[in-house]
Amino acid sequence: MLALAQVLGIQLRESLQVQGINMVDSQEIPVTHIKHKTQILYGSAIALKLASQLHQSPFALAEALCLRLNTLSSSSPLACGTIPRDVTVQVLSSGMLQFIFTDVGIAAWLEQILRCSKTPTSCQNLEISSDLFQVQYSHARCCSLLCLAEREHLITLAEPNLISGKTIKISAISSQISWLNNQNQLQFTQSYDYQLLTQLVVIIDALILFSDSTNWLKLAVQLSDSFQQFYRYCRIWGEVKQQTPELAQARLGLVSITQFLLRILLEEKLGIMAPEEL
Repeated sequence: MLALAQVLGIQLRESLQVQGINMVDSQEIPVTHIKHKTQILYGSAIALKLASQLHQSPFALAEALCLRLNTLSSSSPLACGTIPRDVTVQVLSSGMLQFIFTDVGIAAWLEQILRCSKTPTSCQNLEISSDLFQVQYSHARCCSLLCLAEREHLITLAEPNLISGKTIKISAISSQISWLNNQNQLQFTQSYDYQLLTQLVVIIDALILFSDSTNWLKLAVQLSDSFQQFYRYCRIWGEVKQQTPELAQARLGLVSITQFLLRILLEEKLGIMAPEEL
């Protein structure tokens, strides 16, 4: 998996090296997700952090970094070690750097995450709290939605049999999800689509750039809550399936990624079973 914050940190580190500043670990570079209703935004205060020791104004240093970052656009979106061409870099008056991922860039990232595979891990027999049960319920609901979509011929699963015990994934040989409409904008139409998408970004950042202080239960509950809101308000079947099947498939793509991440959180981080049926 590729965390968006990770890609930005790597590229900022390389841009700093051009300025003669060596930072051994890109995680030393502050990159923070910024909440937004319909966009994936990040900010970095690296120029404010380093300006005094370099005897430059934060704004001047941020502009130099911005210029360098914009010359490193890649023809391959989200290539590791290069800033994707589908990210816009801006300098705010405060000297903060702001990164705005375009819909094209997010679609490419979603497709990469969708194709990730992971072997299930063994779990402990821990006492299940009400919060954990809700997370397990959300995981099972994701599984049932994906299996129903397989039966409805909306998607093809690599392993549609729940009894197999294998991770339920959209088949790698199936066609790509149509994340974008004809205007190269994400298919999603509801705020709850974007709320779930944002939570997926946050979870993957945490999984890749985690610290010992990460509250995995809190993150799992937040993802579960976002999924439940999405499931309540974002339709997949009925008119959506009949009239806009691409939107239905894009939403199922979010469901698949949610199931994948809930399983990691439950089994690897919280040490309990991720049930496929309840």
